[in-house]
Amino acid sequence: MWPSQVSPPNPQPSSLTPRGRASRPLRGAVKLPRRRRSVAPERVMTPGSCKTHQRESAPPCRENRKTPPPHIKAKHPKRAHADAAATNAGKFGAKEEAMSSEEILARYDNYYSGATDWDTAQQPAHDEHNNAAAAERYFTLITDFFEYGWGDAFHMAPLRPDWSFKRSMAYWEQNFVLTAGIQRDMKVADLGMGIGGPMRRVVEFTGANMTGVTICQHQVNRANQITSTLPEYIQDRTEYLVGDYNDLPSSMKPSSYDAAYFMESLSHSEDRAIPLAQAAKIVKPGGIVAGWQWMLKPAFDYDNPRHMDLKRGMEYGGGLRNLNKPDARHEEYKRAGLEVLQSYDMGTDAIERGHLGWWKALTTGVDLPSRLTSSHWGRKLTMGTVKILETIGVAEPGTLRTALMLEHCGFSAATAGELGIFTPAWVTIARVPTNKNDKEHQKRIEGLQATIDLALKAKK
Repeated sequence: MWPSQVSPPNPQPSSLTPRGRASRPLRGAVKLPRRRRSVAPERVMTPGSCKTHQRESAPPCRENRKTPPPHIKAKHPKRAHADAAATNAGKFGAKEEAMSSEEILARYDNYYSGATDWDTAQQPAHDEHNNAAAAERYFTLITDFFEYGWGDAFHMAPLRPDWSFKRSMAYWEQNFVLTAGIQRDMKVADLGMGIGGPMRRVVEFTGANMTGVTICQHQVNRANQITSTLPEYIQDRTEYLVGDYNDLPSSMKPSSYDAAYFMESLSHSEDRAIPLAQAAKIVKPGGIVAGWQWMLKPAFDYDNPRHMDLKRGMEYGGGLRNLNKPDARHEEYKRAGLEVLQSYDMGTDAIERGHLGWWKALTTGVDLPSRLTSSHWGRKLTMGTVKILETIGVAEPGTLRTALMLEHCGFSAATAGELGIFTPAWVTIARVPTNKNDKEHQKRIEGLQATIDLALKAKK
């Protein structure tokens, strides 16, 4: 999920590191996104329209190229995400005026301003939107960083030493899909889809029909742009929706999907039972709801100050809330009316198979490109470039702070992974209970909605 990181000076105590502590630099370098050119009109996809929609002309697919994708170049010097913010039709973000990175960062920081007042479990104060507002601003801010430095899949995975980074990522995506039982012609929801890279590979790998949901309009725009360059087979089986997975779009009807999954998106909610209940509502009885999740491992100690500092670094830098342990997470699945079938750390499972820990992508790299960007001089070059471009106005103000925020999150996650107290690859496979009759089915749906309403009411 995290791009290779830059090596910063000591971050600002007020927002970039917990309790004003400076972190050691992470061995990796973020590749600075350039300003974005204007983008061709987006292909708006609505249910059932993808086969008949007139597809825009587009250059050959750039997903796997090393050169920056065309959306990274802006048509004016306001900010790399100016057009995304200006056109953002989301529930919480800017709708009419383009905000700078500094403005979005300031609003984002408001959600974490009480960090020093968190309780012993270091859980932020309740957010009536279940952290949706912070998540929308976070991904509007960092999506271009992620895609340019990490690819089209905003997640982490174990690594095999004789494979490239991308091949390792794709392998564990397929492993997750097989574990979730996704098959040809199934109707599947990807809740928290990012820019849709994994779900497009699910289509290619299984032949399933995928609906992706993200709270960030910019991500839907980018997903549509990428998909317009791909074969009709993938275009006809993918649909992207702007929506909050705490309150799914009305087009996603109850019991209309065969399966749903969250791929490193669930921990952006403070109370996971709410999006899990939404997933349980749209999935048919007996269907699967799967999670690939950020999770504190059993060895995490809430009374250990170092552990707590790492937790806070991941939450602030990753747009996350209330990371918890497997037992607490299972209770959230149960509150959502789901039956937990499997629960395990995919990272530990991979190491037992001879793969490397997922944190290696953040510290040493596994192939030539990642090793080069992880080197000392690669980090120095990237950091110097960021400073120069921001100073002369090519990169907008706030670019460096965004890189620092991602740096500290990457450092915190990698350190916690090496200590064995955290994993971004905890897999939970749960099942929607079956119903004896239509009356029982309707009662279950009403009960799920009551659970969602009650949980949201408690946050107001």
